[in-house]
Amino acid sequence: MPFLKPKIRATVICVRAGQVLLVSKDGARWALPGGRPDSQEPLIDTGRRELREETALEAKAMTAAFQFIGATTVHHVFAATVGKSANAKPRNEIKHVKWTSPDGLDHLDTSPTTRAIVSQYFLCNVD
Repeated sequence: MPFLKPKIRATVICVRAGQVLLVSKDGARWALPGGRPDSQEPLIDTGRRELREETALEAKAMTAAFQFIGATTVHHVFAATVGKSANAKPRNEIKHVKWTSPDGLDHLDTSPTTRAIVSQYFLCNVD
């Protein structure tokens, strides 16, 4: 069986007042903002760009948090800090944005990977 090269993704976890920001293309399935890097683009820059393109939020700070290896994708997870009054708005392919508590993910359609990344982040960090 040939070796399949995993996809690389910058995944952004943006937490404010204990709530995590999620995005959705269809209003049904929710995920963390993020995407694939452009050619030669540093992954931290990918995270900043994807957060801005998908939610209109500008990160005041962006730090590498951890890597999460999913079934087909290596997620380079970055923690973004945004202003307390910054307003997330859906942009580009994103049609909905939502702030929710980590426990709120239990009541939303999210992938196991999204839930695992959020869980790992909150195990290691206090907002």
